[in-house]
Amino acid sequence: MIRFTALLLVTALAACAPAPGTERVPLSSTGMIAQANTLISVQRAGAGILRPLVHSPALQAAAQAHADDMSATGGISHTGSDGSSLTDRVNRAGYTTCFTAENVAQGQTDTRSAIAAWTNSAAHQANMVNPNASQFGFARAGNTWVLVLARPC
Repeated sequence: MIRFTALLLVTALAACAPAPGTERVPLSSTGMIAQANTLISVQRAGAGILRPLVHSPALQAAAQAHADDMSATGGISHTGSDGSSLTDRVNRAGYTTCFTAENVAQGQTDTRSAIAAWTNSAAHQANMVNPNASQFGFARAGNTWVLVLARPC
């Protein structure tokens, strides 16, 4: 009877585990993510795009994994240390994408500085104001920053 109860408890707890890509963002990161969304929304509004981006837990997971990887290796690249591309990382997080873009930065000390660095780069600015983007993930690991923009299929 005890084994059956333990098995039932384990099964019940496993059923409560979040599906991949739906994990909750730590409370400590929500302010940073909200600030990034506000700053990016200002950029998008300036380009005539009034629809705000929606935060995606799956894109957040992809952005955080890449930020952690670059921070650990000390590099900065759109290619992961395992050879992964942006699309690989987004798909790995359980997101089916029809459009993706990624901004990476290193050395900035806060969210505002990271967004400002991208705003001052034509290619990064173009990613932030791309009308195809509808969702985002924004992550930091040390002084390494990643913004993933996407639209699901």
